[in-house]
Parts: sequence; C-alpha cells; structure tokens
Amino acid sequence: MRSNPVVVVRNLGLAALVALVSSACADSSWQATRARDDVPAYHKYLRKNPDSPNSEVARQRIAFLRVQTHKSLTGYEAFVSKYPQSPWLEELRLEMEPLYFQEARESNTPEAYRAFLSSYPDGTLAERARGNLQWVEAVRRAPTPSLLDAFVREHPESDFAGEAQASLRLVELRRGSQIQSMGVRVEVAPNVAQPQRVARGFAAMVARRYQDLGINVRQIPRGGTPTPDMDAWIRVDYEETQASGVFGGATLISRCRMRIYHTEKGEEEPVWDETFEASAEHVLGTARGRDRTVFGNARYPFWKDFFVPVATWATSEVRSREIEYFDDVAAIDVRGDRAAVLFSRGGYDILDISTPDQPATIDRYRRDADLSRWTGISLATEELVILYGPDGAEVVERSVTKPKVVGRWELPEIGAIRTIDVYGKTALLAGSRGVYALRLEQRPLKPHRMLEGDYVGVEVAEPYIYLIGPNRVEVTSPKHLLRHLTGSRVGLGKNFGATRARRIGRSLYVFGKNETVEVSLERPGRPRVVGKLDPEKLGSVVDVTGVDGWLYVMGDRGLQVATPDGNWVADAIQVDARRELSRRGHWLFLVGDRRLEVLNIGPYVMDAPAAPAPPAAPAEDGSASADE
Repeated sequence: MRSNPVVVVRNLGLAALVALVSSACADSSWQATRARDDVPAYHKYLRKNPDSPNSEVARQRIAFLRVQTHKSLTGYEAFVSKYPQSPWLEELRLEMEPLYFQEARESNTPEAYRAFLSSYPDGTLAERARGNLQWVEAVRRAPTPSLLDAFVREHPESDFAGEAQASLRLVELRRGSQIQSMGVRVEVAPNVAQPQRVARGFAAMVARRYQDLGINVRQIPRGGTPTPDMDAWIRVDYEETQASGVFGGATLISRCRMRIYHTEKGEEEPVWDETFEASAEHVLGTARGRDRTVFGNARYPFWKDFFVPVATWATSEVRSREIEYFDDVAAIDVRGDRAAVLFSRGGYDILDISTPDQPATIDRYRRDADLSRWTGISLATEELVILYGPDGAEVVERSVTKPKVVGRWELPEIGAIRTIDVYGKTALLAGSRGVYALRLEQRPLKPHRMLEGDYVGVEVAEPYIYLIGPNRVEVTSPKHLLRHLTGSRVGLGKNFGATRARRIGRSLYVFGKNETVEVSLERPGRPRVVGKLDPEKLGSVVDVTGVDGWLYVMGDRGLQVATPDGNWVADAIQVDARRELSRRGHWLFLVGDRRLEVLNIGPYVMDAPAAPAPPAAPAEDGSASADE
C-alpha cells in the first residue's frame, strides 16, 4: 500500500523541506545559466547561490568568456596559470593562435617563429609561419634570384612572398631592359645664339657619357622620334629667357631640361627629368672669339650643377614606396625591423619596416612647440629613442600607453650634439663640447663627459670607436675613453671642415666642406686616408651607404650607384628626398623635403658589379660626336 504523501512530508521536517526545494531551484537556475552562458548570467547565479557546488565552474566560465571576448595574450596566460586543468584550455589555445602569430610577426626573428611553431605545429597559420621563418633565417640576409624563385614557389602564404616577387621582377626587368642603343635629341630655342653649335655641344656630352658605358648613341633630328632599334633616348631642351634684374634691369637665364625615356614606357613616365638653370653670363661680353654660347667658358655657373644623368635601364622602377608628411623630415635611423623618422620640430614616427615596401606607423611622439632644433635621431634600444641637434639632446622612452621624456639636456649643459652611436648599453654623444657617455640602463640618465673638444662624428665598430673632428679621425676604445684618452690619429687637412661621417664595412667616409674622403679601416687600429669622392663625377655628396660592391651616393644629383671608390657611376636614380639615407638589407630609406622614399636596390645587390666598358669610338653614320 502506498504511503500518504502528506504524512511523508510532515515527517521530513521544515528544514529538510527548505533544502529540498532550494536544491531543486538551484539546479533549475544553473541549467538556465548554462543555457545563457554569458558573464551577467553567471554573476547573477553566484549572487543567488554563492555556496553552490557549481560556483567554482561559474567563476571559471566567467574568466573563460572574458578572455574569449577581449582576446588578450596576457589574459589567456593568466587563465592558464589559474586554471591549468580547465576543460576549456584547448578551445582557448586554438583561439589564441592569431595573437601568438602576430606576436611572432612583430618580433620577426627565427626564435619567435620557432616558438610559435612549437605551440601550433599544425595550426591554421603554421605554413605562413614556416615561410616567414625561412625568409628571416635564410633568404633575407643574402637573397639571390634562385633563392627568391624557390621561396615564392614553396611559401606562397608567407608575408614576404610579395616582397620576393617584387625583387625578382626588378632583377628580371634590369636584366631584360638593359640599354644597348640610345638616341639623343636636342631642342634649342630660336633666340639662342649659335643654336646648331649648342645642339652639337649637348649631344656630344651625352654621347661621351654613354659611350663610356659601352652604349651606342645616335642623334635624333630636331622634332624627330627614336628609331625602333633604340632602347632609350634623351631629350634635351635648352633655352635662354629673360629674368628680372636686381635693380630693375634685365639679364638672361640659361635653362636646360633633360629627360630620359625608356622606349617601352613611351613618353608618359620619364626615367629621369631634371632642369638646370643659371645666369647666362656667357652673353654679357665675357666670351671671346666665335663662341658666345654656354660652352664658351667652363666656369659659368650653369656648369656647376649640370651633369649628364646615367640610366642603363628603367632605374625609376626601384622606387617602391613614398610617404608624404605635413612636417619637414630631418633624419632617419633604422634598427632591425624598426625605422624612426624625425621631424625638424622634434616629433617622430616609429615605423614597422619588416615588409619594407609597406611601412606602417606603430608609434608616434610629438613635442610641444618651442624653438629647439633637431637634426638627428637614434633608436638606441627598443625602448629608448634619442633626439639630438644644435640645442642639445632628449631621450624619450616608448611605452604601451604614451611616450615620455626621461632625459633632457640643453645647449649650456652638453653643447650642440652632432651625432650618436651606441656601444653595448652605452650611447656615445659627440658634439661641440666633446664626447659624452650615456649609460642607457642607469636611472636617472646622466651624460658623462669623456673627452673635451669639437667633434662632428662618432662611429662604433667594436672593439674600436672612431671619433671625427673638423680635421682629424681619432681611434679609441671604452678602456681609453674611461681614462679620457684616444689612440692613433689621421689628419684630414687643416681646412677640411668635416661635418659628419658614415662607416660602411671597412671604410669610413668623412664629409668635408668641399670634398668627401675615404678612410680605410683595414687595419682597424691604424686608419688611413685612401681616396676621395670626386665632385666632378659625383657632384655634391650628402650621404652614402654601400653593400656588395656598390656605393650608393645621395646628393644634388639624386641617388647614384657607383663603385666604392666613386670613380665610375653605373646608374642614377632620380629621388626627391635628399637629406639622409639608411639601409636595411637590399632596401634604402631616404628622407628629406617632407617625405620618405623606399627603394628596392635588389637588382644591384643580386647582380655582381660589371667592369666599366672601354669608351666606344664615335660612329660615322650620323651618331653624335664631340664638338671640338
């Protein structure tokens, strides 16, 4: 016989009845909370059931959902540390794969990619990571066409496949578009005296320059077009126009525009386009005899700037990217995959250049407006950026939130700072009052004067330190600097007037007022002057860098590709940024005139320099020849 339910309930007692009902309600509430599965539902459950057996699961689920929503590596690692046995760890681990890949991508080192692959060997981004590892470990350091071709085929998913393809395209373009035959057409304005003489003169100058490179040159009649067998042609337009005089009088201006066209590109985009002009003094009675043209005197101001640009192929193609800024760009420094672009008012942008033709701004600092002048920047460490110039130096510490100034020294304290280099964990500042050492791990930061005197450059090549004064190069070391001493010295000439220096491998190029000298460091402790960069061949030199047998010379003639001694110019690349350059692998970063230009010099790095061809004899079939 079944018991009476009423009797049973009464026998249980009031407390048991409450517990039974509460347990049933809690179970029902937990099922509803799990069904909703969001943070507010779990918080509500915990408020109502703080001692429930499910409370720990609820807290863990809250932590899981927060990591899943905000997707932070810091949050994920904290969750792993607190709940190492969580059943949701694997789900979270898979969701964190893109974040760990991005972390490896930002580091962009073999170690970072290996760490990622050890955690995600079969992940959705594993092949991409393997390609990136191959690039940074083997290909990027010494690219060759065969390596690039294999890389593109084997790792199409890599972040660097596009860069490899672009470099391959340029190498193939240079090899396939070498100029063998060139035309020259000279257009002289009707008002110019002796127009035929002027036309022959310019044509002859072009012919001599290109014949020195083994390129056959033929003259194109005025108003004519290049013949099908010409790979390229130069158009020279010369005119003499009236210009207002200083006191209301009048004078003439000589103006010459030179454009180089590659036949395949037509006349839409010249490889080179530059105009030279100066006061036309040759018509003011200074010329003698029959020659009253611009060719009458080699000392005319016009010839100070004029030169025949060289382009043995479509050199403008190496210009891969250009960024324009609102502020004037003063300097650039490259450290690994980071570049710092300095603006003249003291602000800077930090760029990620791991993919050089796609630089991305990742950090920015702007100073309050004042009268301070800044001319240089140094990425001293990953966290510290040093600005310097005529008014002193400033150290900015990068952080996750906002860059902050952690050191500032003005002109009365340390003088004008001309340049900075880093030796280990110490920055060396050279300027008008001497050389200072700044220990980068010391707090507060404090510069210590190691040497007195006027210095314009400091270049570190451990274990040596090269200090450049206005008329000398000195060698020292940390040990000697601590004793305020330098070692051997090489003189540059009493009136040399050095302004800066640049070390390239085992050579030190020192820029003076009127010339640039090369100092050999083959015997590191005993440098010696071995040559000069000829201004007649290179023009005014502003900056240089070099790699694999080529010297890249920035100056008033754009960017020229020359042999290390500067005696032979193989090519010229027209650029607008002409203040400072920096190199990373086979990429050049040029700044100046409110812009950053990125150049892919892979075609030169991957092809060994060719010996200059002997000058070709003038042709007898109407080709341009020198006018005697």
